[in-house]
Amino acid sequence: DATFSCSRRADAVKFWAMWKYYGLSGLAQRVEDKVDVLRTLVEKVEESDAFMLACQPWPFNVCFYYLPRRIRVMLQLCGISTKTMMISAKTTDGGDDGTTTTTYQDVSLPDDISMELSKISVELKLRLHKAGEMLIPYQPISNQKADCFRLVLSGKKKFDESDVHHLMHVMDKYGADL
Repeated sequence: DATFSCSRRADAVKFWAMWKYYGLSGLAQRVEDKVDVLRTLVEKVEESDAFMLACQPWPFNVCFYYLPRRIRVMLQLCGISTKTMMISAKTTDGGDDGTTTTTYQDVSLPDDISMELSKISVELKLRLHKAGEMLIPYQPISNQKADCFRLVLSGKKKFDESDVHHLMHVMDKYGADL
């Protein structure tokens, strides 16, 4: 672990080389592009009943659940909306400019639903992998018992709004019967 290749020094050299190649504005544009795509993913998850945020998104990471119809019914019977994670509020700083900000609250899911969501995450990941559609990780997060999907965008690979639509469509196609 103390070798040059496994240290922050190597990361610093790679970052310096990238900075030299792209320049400050080029690096800034790459970061902004990734943030915009993840913002789009968050918006699409919030709009869809088949998906639910697992926690507050943070830069380059979005954790979410795929919710087949039977899980949505279970959530409704418990009085939990798929939109429970978010609360929209008007901004008040500097006057009323009509914009809204979204704040997030942690929601604790019932144990039976958490167990089912974990099974769904495992099975859906296996189906997507076996079909050759995508490799997307699932994992637990500290405030939930259920495993959620985690999308992390980093690096040079292009990932845009069409990829967000494809991701959600494919997950719904292969997971609807779970």
